[in-house]
Amino acid sequence: MSNVDSSLADELNTIYARLEAAANNANAKANAIANPKANANGCRQEENANTRNAFIISEHDVRRAFRRVNTRKATGPDGILVQVLRACADQLAPVFTEIFNLSLTQSVIPTCFKESIIVPVPKIPHSASLNNYRPVALTSVVMKCLERLVRLHHPFTT
Repeated sequence: MSNVDSSLADELNTIYARLEAAANNANAKANAIANPKANANGCRQEENANTRNAFIISEHDVRRAFRRVNTRKATGPDGILVQVLRACADQLAPVFTEIFNLSLTQSVIPTCFKESIIVPVPKIPHSASLNNYRPVALTSVVMKCLERLVRLHHPFTT
């Protein structure tokens, strides 16, 4: 990487870090209001099993979610190709069903699912200003499938 590329990357990182800090601050305030018994990490300090809305995701649902993944989606930081998820849905569904249900039961998302790759995308073509680039996060396709399944099954209230 040349010095020019390195300094450009550092400048973009500075801009995106400011955006992330502002978003984290807003999320922390919202979490404190929505969940006053949560600690600094957003985890509840006391858990009542009766109030937890636990549900089980079926292997069939995971298989169907993997088969419906958009093949035009970019690969996330986990390196799992969308085409592999679709082609191997029958073989992968049992494994990921277990991971998903364990994650939901323990209320913990695996760290590898929370990682992302930030790609700068110009807001306007041929932009000279770094402020005219927006950060796009490439996240795990597997995590996107889990999010869809939770949204499908969980009785969220408004």
